[in-house]
Amino acid sequence: MKRLAFSTLPCEGWTLDAMLELAVRCGFGGMELREGAAWGVSTDMSEEDRKRTQRQFERSGVRVTDIASGVCFTGLEGDEAQLANLKEAVKLGHDLQAGGVRVFLGHFTVRRDQDVPAIPYAPLVANIAAACDFAAPYGVPVWIETHNEFATGRSLRKLLDDVGRDNCAVIYDIIHPLEEGEQPEETVALLGAQCAHVHVKDGIPFEDPMRSSWKYTRIGEGQVPIAKIVETLERAGYAGSYSLEWETKWRPELQAPGMDPETVFPDYTARMRHIIENLAKRGTVQ
Repeated sequence: MKRLAFSTLPCEGWTLDAMLELAVRCGFGGMELREGAAWGVSTDMSEEDRKRTQRQFERSGVRVTDIASGVCFTGLEGDEAQLANLKEAVKLGHDLQAGGVRVFLGHFTVRRDQDVPAIPYAPLVANIAAACDFAAPYGVPVWIETHNEFATGRSLRKLLDDVGRDNCAVIYDIIHPLEEGEQPEETVALLGAQCAHVHVKDGIPFEDPMRSSWKYTRIGEGQVPIAKIVETLERAGYAGSYSLEWETKWRPELQAPGMDPETVFPDYTARMRHIIENLAKRGTVQ
């Protein structure tokens, strides 16, 4: 199914050929490329390597949904280096015909009582605008992921308006707004047409209310209303990908037998096909 994709994050150390073979076998139409040598695609690639990689994607029929960079803007010292990294990711995205480049905003925390520096809002907006202005001639939009202090539609709506760039959009990671108490209908309504990409995952809240994230589970075993979220997105006119972001690298609860991509990915595509086909029968899918 062309609208199903996966992040290559759990495929660390794999060859690109192995990732593409799995994508085709499981019925994915897109791949979200984690940037870095360990994932086979990096900003250090030569021009010839980029051309070779693009040919591999063309032969497979799988598209590059986006470059999943680790760039993170905070409005503080260090953003200049982050902008330099973003520029290289944009160039890579252009060469691989990616739909966008993912960036984060704010501070990564594990607890709600964790001290973090305040974010200077005006410099943050200026840095995102500068990133978008650089990316525009390359035709590679900047996609901000719902994460950290900007995990919700409520926090992102004003930011997107203040940045004021047509090539600034959002990756809606469906678990993070829920962690902040924002319901999917509100998130989707606030993001509107600037919702360019969707990360799918599932989970349940930790017993400790100070934990800033939920405990991840297999798709369909948690409390994330995935089918309802897909329906809400489709009714709102969303036409992008539904990308499985399987965070085995960061999440101990996913580092267990039976949690490998070869097992999890085909289950994901089967579940998502079922959801989308049911919506199509009801005339909901775009």
